[in-house]
Formats: sequence, structure tokens, C-alpha cells
Amino acid sequence: MAAAWRNRSQNVRLVMADAECRGLALVVNPSSMAWRYDYKPRGRDPSNGKRFSTHSITIGSPESHSPDEARVEANRHKGSAKAGNDPAADRKAQIAAGALRRSRTLDRLVEKYEQYLPKRGKLRGHGTISPRQAAYDIAYVKAAIASMKAGGKVADDLGASDLRTMLLNCGSRAATARHRYGALSRFFDWAQEESLVKANPCHLVAKARRPRPVAARETFLNVKQLAKLWKAVEKATGLEPVHRDFVRFLIAIPCRRGEAASLGWEHLDLGAGIWSQPGRLTKNRDNHRLFLHPLALEILRRRYDAAKRPTSGLVFPSPRAKKALATFGDIKEELDKATPDLVDWRFHDFRRSFATALGEAGVSETVADAILNHRQSATRSGVLGNYQKAQRWPEQVQAMTAWGEFLADAISGRTSDQQKVVRLKRK
Repeated sequence: MAAAWRNRSQNVRLVMADAECRGLALVVNPSSMAWRYDYKPRGRDPSNGKRFSTHSITIGSPESHSPDEARVEANRHKGSAKAGNDPAADRKAQIAAGALRRSRTLDRLVEKYEQYLPKRGKLRGHGTISPRQAAYDIAYVKAAIASMKAGGKVADDLGASDLRTMLLNCGSRAATARHRYGALSRFFDWAQEESLVKANPCHLVAKARRPRPVAARETFLNVKQLAKLWKAVEKATGLEPVHRDFVRFLIAIPCRRGEAASLGWEHLDLGAGIWSQPGRLTKNRDNHRLFLHPLALEILRRRYDAAKRPTSGLVFPSPRAKKALATFGDIKEELDKATPDLVDWRFHDFRRSFATALGEAGVSETVADAILNHRQSATRSGVLGNYQKAQRWPEQVQAMTAWGEFLADAISGRTSDQQKVVRLKRK
């Protein structure tokens, strides 16, 4: 072998047959050497009745196989060919299967899922899911995979133990565990439908160990507590002016925090006191409008003047990046420090506080639900939801005006324990 390597020449391939093992040869190329075994598969080609042509399979190099080891491997392939197999074809199939498996790691499948998900139809109803819901699902899938440290793992190799690890890593965050498990299960359902995995591993988790639905929150703050938060905004030392205005706006207007964070000047008519929400920014993707009472208008006009009367752009941009606010947890943490006696509240509780206070004051549930932009609430489901499309705007205006007065009275200290009934006049 050493002599053959010394005598190699450019553009010439030397094939040295092994004297002891028929079919085995050492192939010397200008830059490498390799053991090769040639054989004819057993049987005849049914298309022409002739023997199959000679096939070749590389065994290894002189560095990996000595002559005796190469002969042992060649004889093994010889026995396999006599048994009716095709060693070269089998190896190609193994290489192809390995490449296919490597192309189906979780990280790679998530990339394909990101392209598919925005086009997926809703699991209930018609149309496609909203971009926001698609983004949430992708984020939960990625968080679940990261929690298991399984990004480079072949999807088919994921097992129940990996999923239990993911659930354990969620700790006491029951809602997070359920969101991640649900998003991951929907991801694997898609992968199974596309024949990218054999089965959904989420089904391997025993039902008793799967995250259960989180009980709906029932917490709400009364008007006095909201007034205390309103005042505490000034005492919270870690907040920027935009954070303070943002929190007060959420107290004043019963919108979702994400809707307030994405609020643009082009959506506002400060003269008429109306906020027109485009469907692409609402949870149910329906266009929606809200009446802005004086307390909310005061916040917006102050920001409008400070921003030099813009016609577009975010109303509540982040202080440094100038993007939509997203540090809700940090904002709440500062408020918690300023109001230690107010516990277990969330920004979303403000919407429940609004509906509860107006309900106690005699405002119709239908009017309150219309303001909250609930499509499938108890008051608008079934036949009523299909036929009753009235928004009852005049009553919404009266209800929002009353809400602003309740808050203003509480902030100034004029509120009483029993709110007076709001009498809505129909036009």
C-alpha cells in the first residue's frame, strides 16, 4: 500500500485487486486511497432477463481498515448479496434516511410551521387565525422546545419524558404550562398531517398529568381601588411618563393592554372623542370604536401636545426603542411597590372592574359587552348573536361618560360606597 501511494500520479486512478478476497480492491486516487468491494446482486433483471450489472460499495480507507479487516467486511457484504440483498442500495437508503431524519429536527420543523400557521383556518368558525394568535402559538412552541433543550432533536425522538420535563419547568405557572402544551400539541398535529412525524408525542402524556384548564379569574377592583392605583402612578419611582399615562389610560378605558400599546394617532378623533380600532388590532378581528370620556381625553391631549401634534405613530411608544410597549410585568412590579395593600390584580382585571361597576349602576350587560367588544358573550350568543348586530352607540356614549364620572369622583375623593343608577336615554 505504501508503494502504491508513493507511485500515484496525477489524473490516474490505480485499482489493485486483492489476491485473497475476490471482488475486493484497493483504489488509489491522486489524493486518497479506499477499499472497494464489487459484486453482482443475486437474480436477474425482470425487464431483460439478464444478470444485474456490477455494484460497488466503499468499505473504508487503509487508515480505518487493515487488509484483514477489509476482507472481513467484504465477506460480510458478499454474504449479504448471496442472501438476496443489495448492500450498496441498502447503504444509500440508510444515508438518505439519516439525511431525512436530520432535516426533521424540531428547529427545522418550527421554521416550516411558521410559514404554515398564518394560513391555517380557525379551529372554530371560519377564516384564518389572527396574526397575533399565530405569533403567540409560535412563541409558545419555541418556549416549550427551549425548555426541553430539544431544538436539535429529531421530532420523532421526542418522548413523554421530554414533555414531562417541559411541564415541570413551568413550575407553578399553570396557565403557561397549558399554553405551551396546547401549542405544542397543535404543532405536532400539523406535523403528523404533513407526514413529518409518525405520531403526536403529546398524546403519550397521561391525561392525569396534562395541564388542566386554569380557572377563570374573578378578581376585580372597585372604583376606590382604581383611584388608589391612579394616584400611585405618581409615586412609582421606576416609571417613565409614558408608563404613567399608559396605566391611567387602561384604568380610564376598558380596552386590552395590547390594544392600548398598539394605539396610533391615526386611530383617534380627539375632537369627536372617538377611538376607532381597526380589526387587525382587535382580539376578535372586528372593527370597534370606543367613546373617550374627558378623563381619557385629558391623557391623550397632553401626549398629543407633547408629541407636537402628530398625525400617525404610536401614542404610547417605549421610552428608548420607540416601539410598542411590552414591559407590562415591569410596569406592574413598580405599581405593586407603590400599592402594597392591593394584591393579586392584573391589568386585564380593569375590564372586569368596568363591567362590574356599570352593572351595579344599572347599565345593560349588552351595552357593557358591546363596549368591551365581546363577540361571543352570554348576551350575544346563539340566535341573538346571529341576528342582533346593533351596537347601541348612544347608550355606549352614556355608559362611558358615567364611567368617567365615577373615576373622576373617586380620584377627587367625592365617590360614595353606593354608585347612583345610570339612566340611559334612548334616541
